[in-house]
Amino acid sequence: MTLYSPSPISERATSAADRLLKNRLQRQYVKDFWICMGSVLAFLAAIRLAKVLLSVRHKRDRPSPTEDEKKTPLEVAEPSNTRRISWRRIPVAFATLFRIVAFRWTVPIGLKSVMSISELTFIAGYITTMFVFLFVRTHDLNYVFYEDRAVHLAASNLSLVVALAGKNNIISFVTGVGHEKLNVLHRAAARTCLILLWIHAGTRLHVGLSQNSNFSHGYIQWGLAGLIAFTMATVLSIRPIRTLAFEFFLVSHIFLIAIFLIGAVIHTRKVEFDDYVWPALVLWAFDRFLRFARLIWNSSLWRGVSQDHAKATVELLSEDTVRLTLKRRFNWRPGQHAYVILPTVSTLPTEAHPFTIASIPGNLDGSKAEAEKDVVFLIRGRGGFTQRLREFATQKGICSVPAFLDGPYGCPPDLRPFSTCILIAGGSGVSYTLPLLLESIRAANSDESSTKRVIFVWSVRHEDHLRWISMLLEDALSKAPPSLSIETRIYVTSGLSGGDVPTINYRKSSAESVDASVESPIKEEKSELPSYSALKITSGRPSIRRLLSDEIPVSEGPVSVDVAGPSGIANSVREALRSRGTGPMAVLRGAPSVTLHVETFGMVKG
Repeated sequence: MTLYSPSPISERATSAADRLLKNRLQRQYVKDFWICMGSVLAFLAAIRLAKVLLSVRHKRDRPSPTEDEKKTPLEVAEPSNTRRISWRRIPVAFATLFRIVAFRWTVPIGLKSVMSISELTFIAGYITTMFVFLFVRTHDLNYVFYEDRAVHLAASNLSLVVALAGKNNIISFVTGVGHEKLNVLHRAAARTCLILLWIHAGTRLHVGLSQNSNFSHGYIQWGLAGLIAFTMATVLSIRPIRTLAFEFFLVSHIFLIAIFLIGAVIHTRKVEFDDYVWPALVLWAFDRFLRFARLIWNSSLWRGVSQDHAKATVELLSEDTVRLTLKRRFNWRPGQHAYVILPTVSTLPTEAHPFTIASIPGNLDGSKAEAEKDVVFLIRGRGGFTQRLREFATQKGICSVPAFLDGPYGCPPDLRPFSTCILIAGGSGVSYTLPLLLESIRAANSDESSTKRVIFVWSVRHEDHLRWISMLLEDALSKAPPSLSIETRIYVTSGLSGGDVPTINYRKSSAESVDASVESPIKEEKSELPSYSALKITSGRPSIRRLLSDEIPVSEGPVSVDVAGPSGIANSVREALRSRGTGPMAVLRGAPSVTLHVETFGMVKG
């Protein structure tokens, strides 16, 4: 391989007309690519707008419940499935078929990792489009036409890569897809750009560098340094490294990408197409500015960090679960998450870790909430930061620590239009389904919801969680209106010390309203388990298929199934919802339609 040539092959073997055509096509295909991307985003934005308009129409047209409906407990509905095909339900059946194919069929992509068909389609479509525009009209794959086009396409996509990684981005706003679920598209786009950059660099090295573009020039050195940094960042972002050393990955990723972007600006400025890179830097700076501004606003930092508005209460609920409570003038939607910074617990004082907010901003009885609310997180100590937090809570007991909040983020589903809501959680996934249950109660008390039945299922390993969850659910159930039927089922997978705990007749709690937040269940020290009111507690694992097959057919209207927790539970739910009983033919015959939402950080499950 020749690294230096006084007259590179690209200049000797091509005419001036070819070079002019090459330069024109480079810009043209970048433009064409973004027209394709814009069309896809416009289509997704139109779907998002249609859903918002339908939700507004549903809220406007929903009849107010009568006094009898408010006072009379809901009876279990009879199945609406008549076994006779209704052609008027073809649109609903088609939507059901699309949901099954796009979101419930999965493809294994690695050890314990799967990807839905919709995710795979977007990624494959993106990569295919990039390489089509790279190699089209290259005169029998003449490298002269694609060596520079590769870097033009890659550089022009840096803005997309940064936008997909940002917590505040226009893509989430127009599509309704949270940033955490766009992360896998961010990785796919970044790795595709890296391949194109190496095609550009490798081809240049192969044909030889001219005297004006060899390694004696600073812009070439910066380009190489940026490419090496980008490559290292990509290698360190693979799943095993992210899982084993997430904090190391996070710090190294920021540092290496900063080097890459600086090198990209210096390298491209020399050849006058740095206008591709500057938008990426602007997007990154805008996202950081908004996050910093939210951090200051949410914590009222202008008043000083020693005040209560910049602190959080830490409490150990069980052997491996910590509750973190912050009092803030803060609004969020149930199911959203926020980034928490605990300088005295973290290895680095600026570490921000995402956790789902386990409380809701309103009062359970539907009354107006106070301006300052309890923002509650249920955090399971596993490793790294969460393990240090658990050890801190074990040593210190109930205490206050400096805490800062960035958020809220995420696009959780609106459960109000659904007749039946089935909430299924495993382990720490309860921090997602719990606020959905609380919000269903609040919406029913406020006459804002069409929900008539909620089934809350939680599978947990140890029975030491029963004390705090039972008291919390007892208080929530005591405030549920008679028109809302709620069934709670808790499964202890490691077994109960005394066998199955029997269901006790429902009794109202005398506990005060906790502003729909997770109030401390430890009122006094007791060795025995508390009264479980209407909770059904079972030793073993839930039968997901039986649960769904029993509940879905008797629903009077559309059903929402919301899942959070280990991949095994999510896969079991997807498999059950691919069955004939919830398929398009069943919907044509009168069965209710089912919408599935799986909460996971990143679209790849595993």
